[in-house]
Amino acid sequence: MSEKLLFRRQFLMTNRHNKLKSWKETNLFDDYKLYTHPDLNIVDISLDAGEKRAVLLGFLIDPNHISYTDYDILKDMLEKSNSFEDFQKNSLSLSGRWILIFLTDDEKKIFNDPATSRHIYYSTGDELMLASNSNTINYYINHPKNSDPEYQEYISSKFYNINEGEWYSDVTGYENIYKLLPNHYYDLENKKSQKFWIDIDYINYNQAIDRSIEILVNSFKAVDKRDYYKILALTSGFDSRVIYAASSYANIDCKYFLSTMNILKSDNPDLVIAEKILNDDNKELIILDDLEELTDDFLYYYKENIEKTQILPKSLTAQHLLLSPNIPNNTLYITGNNSAVFKDYYRKREASSGKEISKLSGIPKKYTIFDNSFDKWIRENKYLIKKSHINMMDLFYWEHRLANFGVKYVANQDIAVDEFAAFNNRELFLLLMKAKYENKIDHNEIFKDIINQLDPKLMNYPINPSTGKNKIANFVKKNVSKRTWENIKLVLKK
Repeated sequence: MSEKLLFRRQFLMTNRHNKLKSWKETNLFDDYKLYTHPDLNIVDISLDAGEKRAVLLGFLIDPNHISYTDYDILKDMLEKSNSFEDFQKNSLSLSGRWILIFLTDDEKKIFNDPATSRHIYYSTGDELMLASNSNTINYYINHPKNSDPEYQEYISSKFYNINEGEWYSDVTGYENIYKLLPNHYYDLENKKSQKFWIDIDYINYNQAIDRSIEILVNSFKAVDKRDYYKILALTSGFDSRVIYAASSYANIDCKYFLSTMNILKSDNPDLVIAEKILNDDNKELIILDDLEELTDDFLYYYKENIEKTQILPKSLTAQHLLLSPNIPNNTLYITGNNSAVFKDYYRKREASSGKEISKLSGIPKKYTIFDNSFDKWIRENKYLIKKSHINMMDLFYWEHRLANFGVKYVANQDIAVDEFAAFNNRELFLLLMKAKYENKIDHNEIFKDIINQLDPKLMNYPINPSTGKNKIANFVKKNVSKRTWENIKLVLKK
């Protein structure tokens, strides 16, 4: 395999010399430079005789202007922005997977898409350095490993390992390297992360559903105008069904697939239902099965690129997408990821303390590593939550679980393909979070109403049906607390 896979689709900002010679070099400010992997799209625009400048890493989708290119969107944003605050507000309706840098004499700041699926990590101390991952920063400056006893105890636990490295907060495995969390930007001059919030006016439920549909459908129409080979993963899940409905309504040119990861049997509901839906629509489901074992070369780059990478069944899919002659370099992987921001993941909408959040998250009682930071998060966000008319635990999911768990595999997958998650849109997040809060309903009602407007017949197929052992597991899971369920898993898992 080529060394081109090292830190694929990543960036680094530093005043040090470039160690990765194939990467593009862009001067930013003072002696700082931006280094970008050849497969990471970059757009750089200056206006007003260079008085203001914006740099895009990744791709932008504007559902309000479906014919706009990345350049068009970035230029439009910059023309309408007299400050970084303006620039951020102008990102409200954008979909895609992106990082944006805003530069003037007075402001030098960076932020990323609402889900932070295009990751930003930064090192603290005298030397400014930002990158797509802590491993990338460490490639340039060796940082000591995080030796905090609580941290070491937690990441060595069975709970951590059977839950795919479940983590919360901005702390990483290295001292003085942190992850930029959702609803935060990084001030490049003051060298610190800052919270921001962009709110919207909520009108009523019907308007929220109509606008959400418009965002989803138009985002797909915009994607279809780009030079992508599009693949969509369809399952029996609800979020997947919404994405299929919206993309079909937009009539995009797309291939549909599902990976067995060498563990799903032919009678698995995901396979059976996805195939039935597509057959009824005269479309084909490509089933990826009998995937090859992971090669040593693939494993080397897969682990090297992202800190604390775990080898999971879906890693086989990433290798297949990388090596298959049927998957070109311009492939865009369409998913239903990130919708959990407005789902009732915690089965409770408020929490009174950090300890309660840990309990709702299922973290075993013996691990108190997050309790104080969760307490601090509640104090800092209580007023915002009340003023914005959203549920506390939805915001917590967005800023902590989505940021650390929900988008983790997306970075791993960069070795093979880029991803488009149509739910990753700030306006969409806020519309549906507020719809839940104001109307006291759950995401199932929202998804039903969206699908019924797009393609009502899709509601005739089962949603995530349980069979066999899964039926028993799901029954238990629904009738015990998250912490009790996690304790049961710890006992049963070998």
